[in-house]
Amino acid sequence: MPSLKPSVGDNHNISLDDVCDLITVDTELDNLNQPVIKEEHPRQLFCARLNVSRAEFAAAGQLGLKPDLVLAVDSDEYDGENQIDYAGKRYAVYRDYLRTDGYTELYCEVKAGVHKNKPPD
Repeated sequence: MPSLKPSVGDNHNISLDDVCDLITVDTELDNLNQPVIKEEHPRQLFCARLNVSRAEFAAAGQLGLKPDLVLAVDSDEYDGENQIDYAGKRYAVYRDYLRTDGYTELYCEVKAGVHKNKPPD
Protein backbone atom coordinates (compact mmCIF):
# COMPACT_ATOMS: atom_id res chain seq x y z
CA MET A 1 0.00 0.00 0.00
CA PRO A 2 1.52 3.36 -0.95
CA SER A 3 2.26 5.86 1.78
CA LEU A 4 0.33 9.13 1.91
CA LYS A 5 3.11 10.96 3.76
CA PRO A 6 5.01 12.28 0.72
CA SER A 7 1.84 13.89 -0.62
CA VAL A 8 0.59 15.26 2.72
CA GLY A 9 3.37 17.75 3.44
CA ASP A 10 6.15 19.38 1.50
CA ASN A 11 8.18 22.57 1.90
CA HIS A 12 5.21 24.73 0.85
CA ASN A 13 2.22 22.87 2.37
CA ILE A 14 3.21 21.74 5.84
CA SER A 15 1.26 19.17 7.80
CA LEU A 16 2.49 18.71 11.37
CA ASP A 17 1.91 14.95 11.44
CA ASP A 18 5.06 13.78 13.30
CA VAL A 19 6.16 14.16 16.90
CA CYS A 20 9.57 15.20 18.23
CA ASP A 21 11.03 16.06 21.62
CA LEU A 22 12.83 19.38 22.02
CA ILE A 23 15.48 19.02 24.72
CA THR A 24 16.60 21.76 27.10
CA VAL A 25 19.84 20.78 28.85
CA ASP A 26 20.99 22.09 32.23
CA THR A 27 24.75 21.79 32.70
CA GLU A 28 27.20 22.48 35.48
CA LEU A 29 30.99 22.68 35.50
CA ASP A 30 33.00 19.82 36.97
CA ASN A 31 36.34 20.20 38.78
CA LEU A 32 38.11 20.56 35.39
CA ASN A 33 35.71 23.36 34.35
CA GLN A 34 34.14 21.17 31.68
CA PRO A 35 30.37 21.25 31.24
CA VAL A 36 28.59 18.14 32.49
CA ILE A 37 24.92 17.42 31.85
CA LYS A 38 23.03 17.88 35.09
CA GLU A 39 19.46 17.51 33.86
CA GLU A 40 17.47 17.26 30.63
CA HIS A 41 13.98 18.64 30.11
CA PRO A 42 12.21 17.14 27.08
CA ARG A 43 9.17 18.85 25.61
CA GLN A 44 7.06 17.03 23.04
CA LEU A 45 5.48 18.83 20.10
CA PHE A 46 4.20 18.23 16.61
CA CYS A 47 6.54 18.67 13.65
CA ALA A 48 6.89 17.97 9.94
CA ARG A 49 9.95 16.43 8.33
CA LEU A 50 11.21 18.35 5.30
CA ASN A 51 13.85 17.51 2.73
CA VAL A 52 17.37 18.87 3.05
CA SER A 53 17.94 20.91 -0.10
CA ARG A 54 21.02 20.51 -2.26
CA ALA A 55 21.96 24.14 -1.57
CA GLU A 56 21.70 23.63 2.21
CA PHE A 57 23.76 20.45 2.03
CA ALA A 58 26.50 22.21 0.04
CA ALA A 59 26.56 25.36 2.21
CA ALA A 60 26.62 23.36 5.44
CA GLY A 61 29.33 21.08 4.04
CA GLN A 62 31.59 24.09 3.48
CA LEU A 63 31.28 24.84 7.20
CA GLY A 64 32.09 21.25 8.20
CA LEU A 65 28.48 20.34 8.98
CA LYS A 66 26.50 17.38 7.67
CA PRO A 67 22.76 18.12 7.61
CA ASP A 68 20.72 15.00 8.28
CA LEU A 69 17.29 16.38 9.04
CA VAL A 70 15.08 19.43 8.63
CA LEU A 71 12.02 19.72 10.87
CA ALA A 72 9.33 22.38 10.72
CA VAL A 73 7.69 23.31 14.03
CA ASP A 74 5.24 25.99 15.10
CA SER A 75 7.25 29.16 15.75
CA ASP A 76 5.27 29.91 18.92
CA GLU A 77 6.38 26.58 20.43
CA TYR A 78 10.11 26.80 19.64
CA ASP A 79 12.22 28.44 22.37
CA GLY A 80 15.74 28.04 21.00
CA GLU A 81 16.37 24.46 22.13
CA ASN A 82 19.51 23.03 20.54
CA GLN A 83 18.86 19.29 20.83
CA ILE A 84 16.04 17.17 19.40
CA ASP A 85 14.95 13.55 19.76
CA TYR A 86 13.27 12.38 16.57
CA ALA A 87 12.57 8.82 15.41
CA GLY A 88 14.75 7.35 18.15
CA LYS A 89 17.85 9.47 17.41
CA ARG A 90 19.33 12.55 19.08
CA TYR A 91 20.12 15.49 16.81
CA ALA A 92 21.87 18.83 17.35
CA VAL A 93 20.22 21.92 15.87
CA TYR A 94 22.89 23.93 14.04
CA ARG A 95 20.57 26.52 12.45
CA ASP A 96 16.98 27.67 12.63
CA TYR A 97 15.02 29.68 10.09
CA LEU A 98 11.85 31.64 10.86
CA ARG A 99 9.47 31.36 7.92
CA THR A 100 6.80 33.90 7.03
CA ASP A 101 3.98 31.35 7.44
CA GLY A 102 4.37 30.88 11.21
CA TYR A 103 6.69 27.88 11.13
CA THR A 104 10.36 27.60 12.06
CA GLU A 105 12.66 25.25 10.17
CA LEU A 106 15.20 23.46 12.37
CA TYR A 107 18.31 22.23 10.56
CA CYS A 108 19.78 19.28 12.42
CA GLU A 109 22.78 16.97 12.32
CA VAL A 110 23.94 13.93 14.23
CA LYS A 111 26.98 15.08 16.18
CA ALA A 112 29.58 13.36 18.36
CA GLY A 113 28.96 14.16 22.00
CA VAL A 114 25.23 14.75 21.52
CA HIS A 115 23.50 11.65 22.78
CA LYS A 116 20.67 10.57 24.94
CA ASN A 117 21.54 10.86 28.61
CA LYS A 118 22.05 7.34 29.94
CA PRO A 119 21.08 6.61 33.54
CA PRO A 120 24.01 5.77 35.85
CA ASP A 121 24.68 2.09 36.54
